[in-house]
Formats: sequence, C-alpha cells, structure tokens
Amino acid sequence: MSLLSRVRSFFSTGPRAGDDPPADDAKAAGVERAIAAAESSAAIAGEASGTLPQIQRLADVGARGGPTVDEAIGLLRRVRGTVHEAAAVLQVQRAIEQHPVPDPVRVACADLLAARGDEDGALRVLEGTTSTAGLVLAADLHAAGGQLARAVGTIERVLARDLDAPGARERHLRWTTALGVVRREVRKLDEATMVAASPTGSPYRLLREVARGGAGAVYEAEDAAFGRRIAFKVYHGRGADQALLQHEARAAATLAGPGVLRIYDADPAQGWLALEWVPRGSVRDILRAGDLAPLTPVSRWARPLARALARVHAEGLVHADVKPANVLLRQPHDAILGDFGIARPIGAPGEGGSAGYVSPERLAGRASHPRDDVYGYGRVIEDVLHRLESAGVAAGDDAEVWRSFALTCIGPDEGRPESGAELVQRLP
Repeated sequence: MSLLSRVRSFFSTGPRAGDDPPADDAKAAGVERAIAAAESSAAIAGEASGTLPQIQRLADVGARGGPTVDEAIGLLRRVRGTVHEAAAVLQVQRAIEQHPVPDPVRVACADLLAARGDEDGALRVLEGTTSTAGLVLAADLHAAGGQLARAVGTIERVLARDLDAPGARERHLRWTTALGVVRREVRKLDEATMVAASPTGSPYRLLREVARGGAGAVYEAEDAAFGRRIAFKVYHGRGADQALLQHEARAAATLAGPGVLRIYDADPAQGWLALEWVPRGSVRDILRAGDLAPLTPVSRWARPLARALARVHAEGLVHADVKPANVLLRQPHDAILGDFGIARPIGAPGEGGSAGYVSPERLAGRASHPRDDVYGYGRVIEDVLHRLESAGVAAGDDAEVWRSFALTCIGPDEGRPESGAELVQRLP
C-alpha cells in the first residue's frame, strides 16, 4: 500500500476508543496536511525515478521539440489512477492554452478528466476537436450532463461525416427518442424522378443529373431560347409538391439579389424550377471532387456567405438549411445560398433540416431563429477546414482564426452571433 493510501486509510477509520474526538475542522485540516505530506513524498519519489520531468514535458505536446502524440498518450495511460494523474492533466491543459494540441492527446486527457468526475473540464479540453473519437466523447459528456439537444447536435456532426462511425447511429436514435424529436418520413435519395429529355411545358432540354436530395433532383439543362445553361430542379412528387415548390420559389424571389441563387422560371403544376447554373457547383461538390483550391483561403468565400445570411435575416427569414450542398460558388470570392425549400419566417416553428447542420436549440424545439443559420455557417467552415487538414492542403495563414470563429458559431447559443448582421460585424 502506498504512503498516500495508508494516510487516507488511517483517517478513514476515525478515532480510537478512549480518544477525545477532535473538532471537525481540526480533523479536516489534519487530514489535508497528512495527505499533502504524502503527496510530497510521492512526488519526490516520482521525481527521482524520472516521472515528473516526463510529465512536465506534456506542457510542450504539440509544440516543436515536445513529446510525440504516442509518447504523450502513453504517459497519460501510465499515470492513470496514480498520484501523478492530476499533474499530467494540468500540463496538457496548459499546453492547450498555449498552442494547438493534437486531437488524440485531447481525447486521452478528456477521458482522464471524465473518469475523475470533471465532465466540465473534459468538455473544455475537447473544445475545437474535430476527430470522430473526440466528438463522440463530447456527445457522451453532453448526454451525461442532461444536455440531450447538444449531444444530438454533436453526434450528428459525426454522422454528417461518417454514417458508419461505431455507435453513432445508436446514440442518435436513443437521444432523439429521449428528446422527443418527431421524425418525418424522408424520401430516399435514389427515389425515381421521371423526367423526359424535354419536360412537358418547359423550353429546356435536360443534359445530365447533377444532384439528388430528399425534395427532388437537379439537372444541368439547356435553355435554347436564351442560349444558356440552367439548373433544372424537379420535385420528386411533381404536382403533389406544388405547395413546397411555391414556397421555395417565393422565398428565392423575395431575396433576389446578391448572395442568393437566381430563379428564372417555375411551374408548380408540373413540379419544376429553372435556376441559375453555377458550373463550379456547391461547396459539397468541391469537397467531393478533391480540387480544394477554390476554398482557400477561407475568408475569400466565408465573408460573402455571411453577408448573404445578413440579407436573409434582414428580410425576416431563416434559411434553416445552411450546409455545404446549399452553398454555391459562382467564383471563389462569390458564395451564394441556394435551396430555400424549408426557409421560415423568424419565430415560425422550425421543421426539417439536415442532420449535422441543425442547431441543438432547434433540435430541442425552439422556433426558427437566425442563430440557427449561424450554427450552420459555423458547421460549413468546420467541414471545409477539416477536409483541407485531412488532405494536407494549406488553409491559409488565418486558418486557426477561422477555426476559432467556427467554434464560436457552433458553440453555446448565448455566445453565438445573434444574426447575420452581427455575424458580419464579428468576422475575423
């Protein structure tokens, strides 16, 4: 038994028979002095064996000349459950305050803190994590703390990247059920959308399908009358989706101008929209194609996107589905918003949305709020930075600044910009 364990055991037995019981305060003070002495003795023994110098090096993990990821994690595992555990955690926390620390080390440190019962400290260590392991642990901690909506939002960030991440779907089902989230029937992405090469009642000739979602399919098409390419969107339900199509068309028409995809024509009865064709495609298309140059630096497209959201909110609307597939780039410096299919007036009940991009507050049942779009904006930036980092592409000198800003946008509601206008004001 260690010296510290013997001290704790001695004081846990209480006074011996015949002894005068000491006052509670005096007894507590005596316990603390004895424990401090024991810890000092243990520290001296550890220093002699070379453990403490290794622990002190953890303050440099992630910095040049510091321990490698494997060395840091190995040391955190060795000190687990020992008197050196707290010191090791403290050094990693100091490192996080000074410079970027690799995600695996953050996860290992957060796991130690969670085991010690310091869930809040563990979540602070995980702030900024983008790894699957880090996000899953953060989601579990949110759930354990009763913050189910934030737990769902965090696990959806995992699912948006990897549907097969171990345990992610099970967690999502369990937490959304507990949260009382009502699931609407979602159409399959491979649902047939029967369209002739020249759809009835339209002057357009379809060339190829370029995208397919829950509402409909989008085709590259030719407008012979004007000699131009267009994007031809056909709702899966055709005429049965007339109300949805009219809603999208009216929202886009209301917002016509900078930062919004142009709408040329519509036929609600036939279930189609003729929209501006953007050859470069969406942020999602660019991420999938792997030619990431148009997305660097982040500020080039993130700033105009923020201004577009400010216009939407100034009109009293919430886009409600800000995600990479709905952010298109006319040019690297000209980001625009598309797909206003579920846009809602501010304060209206929020419905729909894409897993991974819906704010925790909206998941919890809050009415539509501009902060929901700010959350989606932060998630888009997070996705782009994660992909650039994974591909080894330099994200620009201000990448860390934008990463921090994205975390503010997806962080606690009270710290998030109130609207698109405030988002623009607070841009890096």
